[in-house]
Amino acid sequence: MLIIHEHGQSQPIRWTADMGRPKAPIWVDLFDPSEDEKKCAAEISGLRIPERADVDNLALSSRIRTDDDAMYLSIPYFADVDPDAPNGTGHRPSPVGIVVTGHVLMTLRFQTSPAFDLAARSCDEQHWDSSADVLATLIEAIVNLAARRMEDVSADLKQLSDRVFTTERLGTPALRDCMLEVGRLEGEQARNRSSMLGVQRIVSFVRAKQPEWMSDQVEVRLRVVDHDLRTLDEFDDQLTNKLQFLLDASLGFISTDQNHVMKVLTVTSVATIPPVILAGVWGMNFKHMPELDWTFGYPMAIGAILLSILLPVLFFKWRGWLEGD
Repeated sequence: MLIIHEHGQSQPIRWTADMGRPKAPIWVDLFDPSEDEKKCAAEISGLRIPERADVDNLALSSRIRTDDDAMYLSIPYFADVDPDAPNGTGHRPSPVGIVVTGHVLMTLRFQTSPAFDLAARSCDEQHWDSSADVLATLIEAIVNLAARRMEDVSADLKQLSDRVFTTERLGTPALRDCMLEVGRLEGEQARNRSSMLGVQRIVSFVRAKQPEWMSDQVEVRLRVVDHDLRTLDEFDDQLTNKLQFLLDASLGFISTDQNHVMKVLTVTSVATIPPVILAGVWGMNFKHMPELDWTFGYPMAIGAILLSILLPVLFFKWRGWLEGD
């Protein structure tokens, strides 16, 4: 798909093969493009269209570089993807490539993205003055939605914390579910972290270069975004520490629960030692054993065995060794 935003136009154009050449494109958005769409984008922008292997390259020199008047930027792990994307790719990070010059911005992506949709909708509310203005709008949308996702993770962590730290005793299956939830949230936050790292490098690179065609107003907007990214980085540290704390707490509760089971088993085994001794004594085959001739010898033996069980249990309960806390 090839979507073209033109100067002074509030509505984008979806390119088809029978269309003419756009007059003044300011943003050329390639979404999982075909070869014809790549060729058209190259003609109207005058730029070389990067391949997916180029934007997916992990080498920093390949991700962020300048070529004459153009800046080639990329985010190998872009987490702002549509969770309802088909083929089960909704939560899978996808690379994003950005090429910006003084007259046009070109983006290359392979999954639908709420951030790109938000940036495109802003065209209805404001008219972009330059390609740098479009770049700043796109980055602001990415960062704003990343902050929203981190707030959602924080809200889920609050609910999970209430589940873990409760006055009711949680069994091992419930605590295991909590640990699985911690793993899910950590995975989501790790995707956000990788994506924001790529955006932060782009912002730092563009601010450091600050080409002539970038206005001071755009530089101020990027400076604010840079500050927001640093704030989100601190927020990410807090969320990571909270996740680790909840994981340790869940493991601690499971360990405490297992220790309680072992304590009960130990107390039970100790309580059964006296009756075993008594039964062993009266089970000896001695010829002269006075209790064998007693009228109430058998009830007395049963009572002594029961009493030998009861006394240790009462003693352990008095000492609090049978309590769960």
